[in-house]
Amino acid sequence: MTTLAAPGDAAVLPSLGYPLYDADQHYYETADALTRHLAPEYKRLIKILQTADGRTRMVINNKLYTTNPDPTFPTVAAPGVFEQYFRSQNTEGRELASFVGRLQESQPEYTNRDARIAKLDEQGVAATIMLPTVGVAVEDLLTDKPDALHAIVEAFNRWVEDEWGYSYQDRIIATPVLSLADPDLAVKELERVRDAGARIVVLVPGPVRAGSITRSPGNPIFDRFWATAAEAGIVVSYHTGEAGYEWVAEKWGEGAFEGLRTTPLPEIMQLHVERPIQDTIAALVGHGVFERHPALKVATIEAGSTWVLDLVRRIRSAYGKIPQKFAVDPVESFREHVWVAPFYEDDLLALKDALGIGHIIFGSDWPHPEGLPTPGAFARDAAVLSDEDRKLILSDNLKSLLQL
Repeated sequence: MTTLAAPGDAAVLPSLGYPLYDADQHYYETADALTRHLAPEYKRLIKILQTADGRTRMVINNKLYTTNPDPTFPTVAAPGVFEQYFRSQNTEGRELASFVGRLQESQPEYTNRDARIAKLDEQGVAATIMLPTVGVAVEDLLTDKPDALHAIVEAFNRWVEDEWGYSYQDRIIATPVLSLADPDLAVKELERVRDAGARIVVLVPGPVRAGSITRSPGNPIFDRFWATAAEAGIVVSYHTGEAGYEWVAEKWGEGAFEGLRTTPLPEIMQLHVERPIQDTIAALVGHGVFERHPALKVATIEAGSTWVLDLVRRIRSAYGKIPQKFAVDPVESFREHVWVAPFYEDDLLALKDALGIGHIIFGSDWPHPEGLPTPGAFARDAAVLSDEDRKLILSDNLKSLLQL
């Protein structure tokens, strides 16, 4: 049987002998990413301000955007500088911000797709899912204004189309951002980006919020969205963002989350990473989304994988207690429909046992500071696997999932 080469397969990583397919790379947005295509009546909701001490901050819907210190990114932290921290090797007890070190000027490959293609060649990356930095952190600030939220989502996606495209040279697979806050508007935008060539879309984990109303993404009100994605073969990805779990922290006496700052209880509870994605996938399984949409494919990105082990245990336990409540074996349904990108510090052997090797995809999070200095560095952590399994994770699984 002849294996067809994808356009980027010439970008072989010499140390491995095959190209990487990276499920998690990012760009840094330009200052007009949210407003370039935004209708005038909504532009007043987004303000970029200069503070008294000379910093640039963004205010959305009269709420301070805190995920990134400067959302216009004139300077950024170097790729991978948080690696020691996220490997839980902070033996000196340093604050996360201290790992940033000297900021670097934004590089052309962070904002320009042709420069990024050249960087992918250098990295040995055949293709990558290209994700937002600011774009996955705005929904939480607009949940009380669903119409404005969807207008900003569409404007942002049109900026993505301008700057990156949804399948540039079949190597940069950029993701439009979607929100389910208004089910009809969500389907409308999904259909629009489908027709514009999107292969994968991104949602933020957590319950769907629209004003005072919260719903599970498994509520049948969203079935037309899931059916549209499944019919089009579009992968629906969940990427860590602002999931609105501050209310949990506040109930336990904690303050609001701010980038580069954390305290012990939210860190132990994993309120910003593991808890939202575990709850979200549990809702998709428990509320029958995969039973009603058997062709649907869901990927979780930059949410790690340790939650998978506990979720599989919980699903198996529930199935053993109330099998009559499930149309199919929910563990097997989870394994059939969900692909997971683990963190570099995760236990890949345990994940293989829980999920199956064919649904593990690797993501470097490049060029973010919490990611890896180079995508190929993930191969060292994957060395615990057989050569065959390592190739599946680093290359073949994502290539197959995206049908490249």
